Amino acid sequence: MSGIMDMITQQLGGSMMQQMAQKVGGNSEGVQRATAAAIPMILAAIKRNAGSRQGAESLANALNKHTDGNMLDNLGSLLGQSGGSSSMMQEGGKILGHVFGGKQNNMAQQLGRATGLGGKGAGDLMSMLAPMVMGALGKAKAQNNMGVSGLQDLLNQEHQTIQKRQPKQLGMIEGMLDADGDGDVDMSDILKKGSGLLGGFFNR
Repeated sequence: MSGIMDMITQQLGGSMMQQMAQKVGGNSEGVQRATAAAIPMILAAIKRNAGSRQGAESLANALNKHTDGNMLDNLGSLLGQSGGSSSMMQEGGKILGHVFGGKQNNMAQQLGRATGLGGKGAGDLMSMLAPMVMGALGKAKAQNNMGVSGLQDLLNQEHQTIQKRQPKQLGMIEGMLDADGDGDVDMSDILKKGSGLLGGFFNR
């Protein structure tokens, strides 16, 4: 079974990054670097929320509308539609509000400063990525007929995979999720060229 991170990044080639960069007002390199950090950030937050039985049941119910993977398979056409990216970001904003809670704006601001996208650009990008993450999780859940425990196992396996590939970067991301208030984690350390999540996932 493909990992969730791999399922998403397989769909995010150069042309897709250009489309996303146009939507958020940044350049392809900045968007790629931000994406390489944002997807593990979202996955880590989802895993935390699903750590309890109640949280996992809530996630499983939410994933019931993300089961066919069509969004992942048709990202190019969706982003190209006049209202497609807007509806995607609206849905993504709701997902981010649920998984990050009060930390959502701070995560976007720190990601925006580290990548040059700015807080709004990073927030918009994260809102595009959140439905992709949910789509990949929903597809994996449906294909493997997972119950609540299976979903928790999937998230744990994904976490272990990311940890093996980039332990330092994942640790810093989890530090941001743990921090009270604004925190002072420097995301530029997470996104260093050649040594961060970008090299770990997009240049393998």
